[in-house]
Amino acid sequence: MNQKIDSDRDVVLSEEFATFSGLDAKRIVFDSDYVISYKEAEEKQDAGNESGFDKFFFQWSKGELDAVILTKDFLKYCTSVGGEYYSADEFEIKDLNLCEAEGTKAIDLTGTKLESELDGTEKEDLVLVFPATGTHKEMCQKYIDFLSEK
Repeated sequence: MNQKIDSDRDVVLSEEFATFSGLDAKRIVFDSDYVISYKEAEEKQDAGNESGFDKFFFQWSKGELDAVILTKDFLKYCTSVGGEYYSADEFEIKDLNLCEAEGTKAIDLTGTKLESELDGTEKEDLVLVFPATGTHKEMCQKYIDFLSEK
């Protein structure tokens, strides 16, 4: 969310996770095409994508997003508009770090293999959350295992 859009990287990460999880790569979507302007970021960010905003919240409401990487600031915004999440401590997080953000237990991506792949536009702390509307909770655990792999 609000990261450098990099379709080539997204394909590589999708394929790596598909191989790790044993799932068909067509079922895995790692998508960085979400540059969204929202109330808390309007002063900081010039490039907002209204269709990205609609796409993100539509997919969220339809249960199509099982895991989301976002800044703590955008997590705050999502929570303020009713976003609910599975607590990250419901999963076996192995050597990953939990953090508390807006009353949500999330996974801090600092030090994970994704940290170097993701280029935050504001260099803000990135967290991984699991929307409560997601329908593939078992895949969330597989994603955590993927992140934990050295």
